[in-house]
Amino acid sequence: MKNITDRILDFKSLERKVFDLAMQIGREVIQDYLFNLDKEIMALRDTSEYRAVNSETTAIKSLMGEITYTRRRYKVKSGGYVFLLDKVLGIGKGCGLISENLAEQIIVECTDKSFRKASESINNLTGQKISAMGAWGVLQRFSGKLEKQEERLSELHQSGVDGQLGNLSRQVIFSEFDDVWLRMQREKRIKKGELAEAGRKKTGKKPMHIGTAYSGWGRTKDGKHRLLDKFAYASFGTSGKFASDFKMLLHHRFDMDGIERFVVNGDGAKWIKTAAEENNAILQLDPFHRSRAILRAVADKADRAMLFDAIKEKDVNKALTIIADLITKASDEQSRKKLGDLFGYFHSNRDTLLTWQERDVKLPNPPEGVEYRSLGTQESSNCDLITQRMKHRKGSWSESGANNMAKILCLRNTIGVDAVLGILPPPPQATDSPCPLSAAKAPFYDGKGFAGNIAPMPFEGVFKTFGRAAIRGLVQLRHHSDLKFI
Repeated sequence: MKNITDRILDFKSLERKVFDLAMQIGREVIQDYLFNLDKEIMALRDTSEYRAVNSETTAIKSLMGEITYTRRRYKVKSGGYVFLLDKVLGIGKGCGLISENLAEQIIVECTDKSFRKASESINNLTGQKISAMGAWGVLQRFSGKLEKQEERLSELHQSGVDGQLGNLSRQVIFSEFDDVWLRMQREKRIKKGELAEAGRKKTGKKPMHIGTAYSGWGRTKDGKHRLLDKFAYASFGTSGKFASDFKMLLHHRFDMDGIERFVVNGDGAKWIKTAAEENNAILQLDPFHRSRAILRAVADKADRAMLFDAIKEKDVNKALTIIADLITKASDEQSRKKLGDLFGYFHSNRDTLLTWQERDVKLPNPPEGVEYRSLGTQESSNCDLITQRMKHRKGSWSESGANNMAKILCLRNTIGVDAVLGILPPPPQATDSPCPLSAAKAPFYDGKGFAGNIAPMPFEGVFKTFGRAAIRGLVQLRHHSDLKFI
């Protein structure tokens, strides 16, 4: 038995060796495929438009590790140079010379954990070696794609075209807004004496605006409630810009022409009122913040009960009168200050103090399977969307870095990180770009391609292992079914 164990690897080592071998075989298959495809493109290109100049070697990072390949560079008749192989396969369009599969995996890891731990996970679970800064760079480049898409959406919004983009037809939309204070990299060095000049309430922190929208509540299989059609957005923008951006994205998500009622829930901040006015919404004070304000300001349980009863009776004037009486009866300055702040908070929000149900606002009947309930999910959403990743890990952020991460977190946890990419009408172009291949030489019309032996099968003329034979079979099956190179 000892002789056997001396000669046999433990399972962990065996698994790693097989994994590394599989990654190596995968890289060889792709290298072989790219080499032959580049030859085929050269043979099928429009020679009057593209003149071959030279060949260059590069590498693309993938789930299987770094794949080195050589592709031909062509001079375009209309001007400039192009790598037709990269253009046909879409290499370099997204996050540089990184495959889309690897980029998506990096983004998922970065939104779950720190950049250092994300890079460690990528290195352990794929055949790729990437540093923490490399993972950070991929996320920033992806955020740049989102930003460009938002700019394009803004153009459509200003031109009035965005009303045709929303595909969710709903009668009611609920929205909730809140702030999350994040620690900043430079602002945390501001001294306390300079806070007033900087307009900050907390040393080294800045509030990030967060908004969510949904069409109601549904039931899961286990009977729990869940939000339907949930969408979220976050940024450090000013109140006006945040409100307009949020409205713009709502137009992208929902068919706004069919919305009959828009209900907004918030803590009474001015920027939330701006967002509500932007959408002509029914604004209400968040019940959680309303109750918390009472509990923090009123110490006596009997006095609290009177206030809660007045609210339950939907009598705002009575609640304000009770608070005023408590101020006159307060025995110390600290209690009077707390009660005075409570009175000011309720008085400034007296028109929105009651919820839409307490104000007897009539909403259209919900569709089958949808419920309209009390709002107040934002605190929980903040935790899932932002705070777990960005607040409670002793990290600090730059403004641009925080904006990038927050946008991706919101998309990932609601509609998906690629939901706003590649589905908007492209901006008009002055001239159409030339087609890389002539129509007369399309491969499936003159018998060229694999069938014409211009691009030989992977591992042609080499020793065939079981793994290589299986790969050749898969490629051959895919080719004869629906594979089209260009």
